[in-house]
Amino acid sequence: MDKRNFSRRDFLKTTAITAAGSGVANLRADSEAALSDQGGSVWIRPPKQQGNDLNLIVIVSDTFRRDNLTCYGPKWRGDLATPNLDRFAEKATIFTNAFAEGLPTLVLRRSLYTGRRVVPTYYFPQFEGVQLAGWHPLYHEDVTLSETLAESGYISSLISTIFHQFNADRNFHRGFDSFQWIRGFEADAFGNSPHGLLDVSDLVDANYLATSRGMHSYLSQYKANRNLWQQRGESVGQIASQAAISWLNENFTQKPFYLHVELFDPHEPWDPPRRFLDKYIKNPTEPRHVQPPYETIPLTREIQDRLRANYAGSVNCADFWIGNLLNVIEELGLFENSVVVFLSDHGTMLGERQQFAKGPDKLRGQVTHVPLLIRVPENPYAGKKVDGIVQIPDVVPTLLHLLGLQPVPRVTGRNQWSLVTGEARSGHEYVVQTYGWVGAVRNLEWSYSEIWNPAAHEQAFHAFPGAPLSPYRPQLYNLGEDPKELNDVADKYPGVCRKMSGHLKEYIDSANGGTFGHFSGKPSLDPSHGLYSK
Repeated sequence: MDKRNFSRRDFLKTTAITAAGSGVANLRADSEAALSDQGGSVWIRPPKQQGNDLNLIVIVSDTFRRDNLTCYGPKWRGDLATPNLDRFAEKATIFTNAFAEGLPTLVLRRSLYTGRRVVPTYYFPQFEGVQLAGWHPLYHEDVTLSETLAESGYISSLISTIFHQFNADRNFHRGFDSFQWIRGFEADAFGNSPHGLLDVSDLVDANYLATSRGMHSYLSQYKANRNLWQQRGESVGQIASQAAISWLNENFTQKPFYLHVELFDPHEPWDPPRRFLDKYIKNPTEPRHVQPPYETIPLTREIQDRLRANYAGSVNCADFWIGNLLNVIEELGLFENSVVVFLSDHGTMLGERQQFAKGPDKLRGQVTHVPLLIRVPENPYAGKKVDGIVQIPDVVPTLLHLLGLQPVPRVTGRNQWSLVTGEARSGHEYVVQTYGWVGAVRNLEWSYSEIWNPAAHEQAFHAFPGAPLSPYRPQLYNLGEDPKELNDVADKYPGVCRKMSGHLKEYIDSANGGTFGHFSGKPSLDPSHGLYSK
């Protein structure tokens, strides 16, 4: 089939081939079938399939709040400019209730790349600064979207600015024919930060620097990195966007293809180019206050306003360079024969309840409620808003459905496209998010959070000398009366707390060990377990 002449009728016909949803598999049987008590596991090769040969382009923007976009209602800041993604949304299907599951960055991408739930998470010591439950490489027995597509004849490329995906023994490039790591964002070990550390007084003031242990080292590394990547562009996002554009120009005729672009922008430090910052603050001065605090600490109104302006400028910059990529997709005619997706992993607090950034104590909508936009050929559902609750593990089976392909049995997410076509009216009854040992559960009425593993929570804090145990009282928010989740009503509704806590425990218990895995494989006599082929 000539994909440039791929019609709306063809699209609807071929996507109807696949099942309405993969459903939630028996996690214990699914996982333990591949596990071995001999110190390893067997990777099970995806089956060869013939789909509709549509291309797939996925763009992920880290720390991008859903209310940055017009399609999700009033923006958190009325003058925030995101013209390119707003225009993309006009031709896309808009999932209005999409949520993270495991958080943060690396934990979520385990489910985004595999379509498999990761909660309950497990803690494995890591060779880096981040020490969180669920923060680790893909399991050996995981099957990625790129591996599934490789067996269906796709060429693929991962272009990422997220250094966590490549640190130490990370393996998120599995199944891709090529991958590019765009260096230098945040604390990536890219530039040399000297023993004495760089002067960061232009980035934060001395009082603020003293509020957070490790802040000076972190910003010194960031500044050393910036000195290098600024030789190539005004932002790391620009460099990644241009790399993606180059890849498309070289490979867009190699159909079908899968391009996955990971932008750390607008992740902190919020240090946008001046041409974007000037739109949101008059006569900006130094220090620039580029790093929001993860702790809940008092901040002057001046610092809060600057942090919000910095984030707005960073969002504007990300939209600009994503817009450049979208323009090339359009110029090459790829909207006619491709599924194009935009989403984020999580958002950020911007002063709500005096909090900034993300964290286990911030599992509320500003952080967990994410944008998810999917554009398909001929735009049969352009601008349609889908209100059913969906979650990140649902992305893989939904995209495979749109490509006319079946997910592998290991996938536990659901194909949610039936919500778009009207064949189904509701998504999940409730969804769960965890960040470390704190968990949240929500439906359309309530949002509730508590420590889901108290013993591990206490042990984790005592494992680090000088780090006090962080108290956490359960929180409850009435979403009908308080959609921004500003007023905790846990004391007022103890019965609702018990019910929501029961849902959280039910979800965690339902895994039956099925979210545990291995980081090494054992030999197999079947050569197909270890090879990719076209």
